[in-house]
Amino acid sequence: MVMLVPLGVLALGAIFAGMVWYGPFFGDHEKLNAFFSLPAHETLAQEHGDETADAHDQGAGSEEGAMPAAAPEGAIFMAPDNEVLSRAHEAPNWAKVSPFVAMVVGFVLAWLFYIVNPALPRRLAQLHRPLYLFLLNKWYFDEIYDWMFVRPAKWLARVLWKKGDGAVIDGAINGVALGIVPRLAQFAGRLQSGYLFHYAFAMVIGITILITWATLSGGAG
Repeated sequence: MVMLVPLGVLALGAIFAGMVWYGPFFGDHEKLNAFFSLPAHETLAQEHGDETADAHDQGAGSEEGAMPAAAPEGAIFMAPDNEVLSRAHEAPNWAKVSPFVAMVVGFVLAWLFYIVNPALPRRLAQLHRPLYLFLLNKWYFDEIYDWMFVRPAKWLARVLWKKGDGAVIDGAINGVALGIVPRLAQFAGRLQSGYLFHYAFAMVIGITILITWATLSGGAG
């Protein structure tokens, strides 16, 4: 009942709502204008024409003389040249009747397949196997989507993960941390021998390089 009652209410609305509110929402201009508090279509067109003429006359002498159009009245805006309702009523009869015919055909087929002869769907599925599989798999839309988008996205993500993140980023960090840094530390450790004559010799070499550089550059800077 938790599902049956809401579905029943929705079904009543789906069946009878269009019959009850056909006029105010779609069927008649006068009822639509009354329901949404709109002025009459002819009055609205006349007012729109008068406003356009006034604005044109005022703007002829000066650009600042043009006045903004009046705010639309009613719950919705209906332009004077809106002909949607009139055009919709000119639709061919087969377009209006086709949804009802499709509903009746579907209802009859469902009643025949699942009430009168439940074995019939199995026989039809075996007889028309390709069509049955095509409809059962939803036109293979999921498979096509997987082949066109999901698999390429996974492949790109795997390449970026293995090659980009694993090989380049992690490889560079690990190479610096495990390769270059230990060798520099080992080289620096060899320089720190603890012997005073080694440090004095390094100082002499440094002073020699500094004097040579100062001599060659002419003492600039």
